[in-house]
Order: sequence, then C-alpha cells, then structure tokens
Amino acid sequence: MKYNLPQRRRGAEILKFYFGRNSFFKFHCCKILPTAYCLLLTAYCLLIISCQKKQEWNWSEVKQLSQYEISDLKRVDDSTIIGVGGERYSHGEFYSSIDNGKTWNEKEILDKQLYGISFRNKDTLIASGYDGKILQSTNGGIDWNITQNFLWRLMRNVLWLNDSVIVSCGGSGFTGGIIARSTDKGLNWKNDTLNSEMRGLCSTDNQTIFCCGYGKIIKSTDAGATWIQQEATGDFFVSISFSSPEHGIAIGLAGTIMITEDAGANWKKIRNGNSLTNQSWIFRKTIFRDFNNGYIVGDNGLLLSTTDGGNHWIKIKNAPDANFTSIVLTDNGGLVGSEEGKLFQFLEE
Repeated sequence: MKYNLPQRRRGAEILKFYFGRNSFFKFHCCKILPTAYCLLLTAYCLLIISCQKKQEWNWSEVKQLSQYEISDLKRVDDSTIIGVGGERYSHGEFYSSIDNGKTWNEKEILDKQLYGISFRNKDTLIASGYDGKILQSTNGGIDWNITQNFLWRLMRNVLWLNDSVIVSCGGSGFTGGIIARSTDKGLNWKNDTLNSEMRGLCSTDNQTIFCCGYGKIIKSTDAGATWIQQEATGDFFVSISFSSPEHGIAIGLAGTIMITEDAGANWKKIRNGNSLTNQSWIFRKTIFRDFNNGYIVGDNGLLLSTTDGGNHWIKIKNAPDANFTSIVLTDNGGLVGSEEGKLFQFLEE
C-alpha cells in the first residue's frame, strides 16, 4: 500500500524516524510549522545521516607485506606504486607493485631501515635511511647504489625536486637536524645542520620546498639553497602536504593540525594536539588527493578525512587496529602501510 503524505507530515515522519519517539522534540508541531521549515529540517537530518555513513569505509587486508614497518609509499604512475621500510638496525626493504597495489614484490636492499622514497620516473628512484644512507636506482629498483652521508644521521625523508636537485632531511634526538642537498642528481651532497630534527618534505613547484620537524616549519624558494622559518610552532611536525601552491597542511606527532592559505606566510592551528580537551591522537602522515580531499593516518587505526581542504576532519570509525605509518592514494581509495608490516586497502565508495 502506498501512502501519499502531505509535505509537512512527510518531513515530520522522517524526523521522527531519525530522532526516535522519545525525543524531546515534538514532531506534531510540524502541523503548524511552515512547509519550508519542515523540509529544511528534513534535509539537515538527511545530511547528518549521509555524513555518518561516510565515517565507515570498505577495508581489506592486501597482505602481510613485511615483518617490519612500512615507512613510506609513493604512487609513480597509474599502475606503479613503490615503498620502503624495515627494521632500524637490521633490515632495509624496497616494495614495488606494477598493478596499482594488487600484487607486490619485496626485496631487502640494505642492512638498515629505509624511511623515505622519491622518484623522477618509474626507473629513477632514490631512498633514504638510517645512519645517513642514501640509495639510488636507475632501473626501477632492481639494482641500487649506496651513498654514505658523512654525518651519519638518520635520513627520514627524501624529495627528487627537479632534473638535478634532490633534498633529504632527518636527524636524531629531536635537536640534531640535517638537510642534505645535491645539485647533480645525487653524485655529491652538501649538508646543512639545524637545531631541530626534521621529518616532512614536500614541494609546490620545481623551486619551492617545505620541510617540517621538531617545533619548526621552514620554506625554500630556491630549490633548497636557503631556508626561511615559518610562524608555526607547538608540536613535532612530522608530515606536510600542499594541495596547491598556496594551500597546505602540516601535522604534529602529538595531534596538531596547522593550515596555511597563503603559501606559508601565515599558519592557523586547526587542532591543538596538546590541549587537554582534545582526544589524544598520534599522527604519522598526511596527504591530499586534490584541493578539498585529504587524509591523516596515525597510531591505533587512526584515519582522518577532510572534504573542505583541511578545515574540518572526521575520523573513519571502522579502520583496522594497526599503527598506520604510510599512505598512498589510488583512484577510489588508497593503501595504508603499518608499523606491523601489514598493508591495507580502503575504498571510499
């Protein structure tokens, strides 16, 4: 049997279904409220319902990729994904997939952990790791050449900026920071030391780089030759991502989120990870798909999603119980690597 309810009553019935019969809100008041108001409330409730549905995505475990941490993942092209990881003192691993993450090859290429990987193309790769190790491959990861940085500091991240310039950052003990720079495709390196350990690297063009670390975000507009400190403090910033030359997000290990809308001239704190009123979260990596859609991963199955450029975030409720350490995006979702060596896939729809 089909019921054709008047518009005002139809709105009241939907509200009643959502809030329940015992709600303090008296839905029979819709009998005297304007139709437009009832429809507006109905639309609002349906919006809440749709947002709640988006808090749960489809998850699957791709495989136990390693016995050790999957430290970094990068998408090279439509089919190729690469990654690195390992155990700090004994294993350095390289991972690759040529079918967009469905199947994987794993290879141990070093006796120390690798933390960051970057590329110029699918053949020309560079990785950075423990004890100042920098590795390069010109055949897609089949063979690697090792360069030893003479300061022997942990190299947390690496960025292939343009045809000739490569930048790597790292440090240890919070204060022993380093930025290493090559202007000849990795043949020779020059070191800059800092009083803050550095973790995150990203670029907005072939000259502009952002680097973040312990209580610090710095910017270079000359391919890393010189750096300017930004007005952003209050956390150990571990990852940074820009969705446009002006719009960027930096995240802190303790759960802070900073946003800039003017290429780093000003930074606004969206979330204070040190606030006693906020839930305690440990962040590891952030990445943006486009200007509006971004993600943050962290410990204890933490995955946050934004659809408004980072101003508001929701927690995905049904993520696997693992410490997420890396993330790469695919066409309709992404892959997340964990401290436990497991690789997970999520689909947003």
